[in-house]
Amino acid sequence: MNKMKEYRQNKNMSFLDLSLKTGISERYLRFIEKGDRTPSLKTANIIASALNATVDKIFL
Repeated sequence: MNKMKEYRQNKNMSFLDLSLKTGISERYLRFIEKGDRTPSLKTANIIASALNATVDKIFL
């Protein structure tokens, strides 16, 4: 399980906010957060950067 939800909520970001900041669709972000999809390293880096964290802190 990843910590994306925790980081996103700590930043008071909605899926729309994160989507606008990353260029990744809200639907895909929801899938990733729920663990239904595994992001590529590139996508994981984009999300981590938008949440001011590192990939290992969110996804490992």
